[in-house]
Amino acid sequence: MGDKILLIAPRELGRELAAQLSGWGHISLFAADAEEALDLAFRHKPAISILDDGSDTGEALELVRRFKAEHPWTETIFLADLAEIERGARALEFGASDYLIKPVSPHRLGVALRRAQDRLVVRKKLAYLSGHIPNGGLPAALPPLGEETTRAARLYDTLQQYQQLFDEVPCYISVLDHNFTITATNRRFKEEFGELVGKTCHDVYQGRCEGCPDCPVADTFVDGQSHQYEQVLRAQDGRRFNVLTWTAPLRDAQGEINQVMVMSTDITQIRKLQDHLSSLGMVISSISHGVKGLLTALDGGMYKVRAGLERGDMDRVSKGWELVERMTERIRRTVLDILYYAKERELDTEQVEVAEFAKGVAVAGEYAAKKHGLDFKLVLAPDLGRFEVDPNALNPAMINILENAVDACLDDDEEKPHRRILFQVSREDDVLVFDIVDNGKGMDHETLENMFTLFFTSKGSAGTGLGLFIANDTVQQHGGSITVDSEPGEGSHFHVRIPEHPMAMPWERAPGPLKSKNLPF
Repeated sequence: MGDKILLIAPRELGRELAAQLSGWGHISLFAADAEEALDLAFRHKPAISILDDGSDTGEALELVRRFKAEHPWTETIFLADLAEIERGARALEFGASDYLIKPVSPHRLGVALRRAQDRLVVRKKLAYLSGHIPNGGLPAALPPLGEETTRAARLYDTLQQYQQLFDEVPCYISVLDHNFTITATNRRFKEEFGELVGKTCHDVYQGRCEGCPDCPVADTFVDGQSHQYEQVLRAQDGRRFNVLTWTAPLRDAQGEINQVMVMSTDITQIRKLQDHLSSLGMVISSISHGVKGLLTALDGGMYKVRAGLERGDMDRVSKGWELVERMTERIRRTVLDILYYAKERELDTEQVEVAEFAKGVAVAGEYAAKKHGLDFKLVLAPDLGRFEVDPNALNPAMINILENAVDACLDDDEEKPHRRILFQVSREDDVLVFDIVDNGKGMDHETLENMFTLFFTSKGSAGTGLGLFIANDTVQQHGGSITVDSEPGEGSHFHVRIPEHPMAMPWERAPGPLKSKNLPF
């Protein structure tokens, strides 16, 4: 049978705790206020009490003190909010055996219960050895112990408090010996990286058989100073995050450094923000240069229009106006790219008819193509059904790819009788497939390798290096993938795969060219 555990907490939290404790075989007693809690403790003598700092019991710390004084054989676990962490530490001073930060996970609650049970066992053994527990029973009050027993009990309490502080520090802590073997870790470390005691740090973090060069832990062993560095760690579940790490020497009774403590704080979100701000600065710099070139070209187009009107040369006016339209469209696309990149957004998905979505994308692509005399063809497979997407994000991403195909045809120096763009949509089980094919100038190997890289562009000052980067990012956000097959002078084939429902992780990019679709060109 489990222990009797007294719960002094708001009713909802009390029910949650009672359900968890019942699953572990414990018996729960519930008190609504301080007096009822003390009365239940007197009548039932629970082994452990769990006291919520936010419960409607008056002064919670005072109740911890009274429990210690009136029911010394009941171990108290104190629950506190993160904002009240100092009250948790004070609860230890008032006699609590442990404190937990809310919300409390089943794992942490179980650990705290085991600590309280261990503490009870040790205290009973100490009391028995000192002769204060007749016939194995418990006295009504904790009697004064001998000097040695008292010292041992205080040492145990001190070790428990330090272990509590060690586990609850909001960073990842490990302790390493001279062989760089991990000898101890705190709770947060175990939760992220697992039980690594006995393994070497260079094996765990770097996959190395030997120590790392310029190791800050080794430096601390040598000079006894704290060192700071930044590294990227991988958690048990595969997540990678940036941490800022400090080392600190631990000395033995003779003052010699026998271990080094390593403390790491997760700074992933800070680094992401810095990277985004840095990238945004690069975007602004790149865009400023690009827009300057577009404005120069726009001036050229306006000059042709003006000169054509003055001379009555309508052919010159037409060519000038075409240049004005083209530069205006590129400026519009540039501004939209900036707005999209500058604002990180979560997907806002909805169920959409695939055919209607494709037609909406095709309208923009067909307009851009036919304006420049290019052939544009939309081919929709039957029974495309519906899919769950964020149309406000995926629509401009697909248009970006179509407009890239238009640019590829316009920038082609080869003489071709027909310049064509095909937009074909089909379904493969629960995956929607979008094929965008052009017979424009194609791409060399370097362009293919870097086309989805931020700021990479093959269009000189006319491009920003954002369009395809954003398109690829959006497709991957939907759990999809883009593969590209292209040869210089032969055109390009963009193969986009979008799952029917957004996935947590993007698809792996399929290797090799895509020539199995039997497309018209």
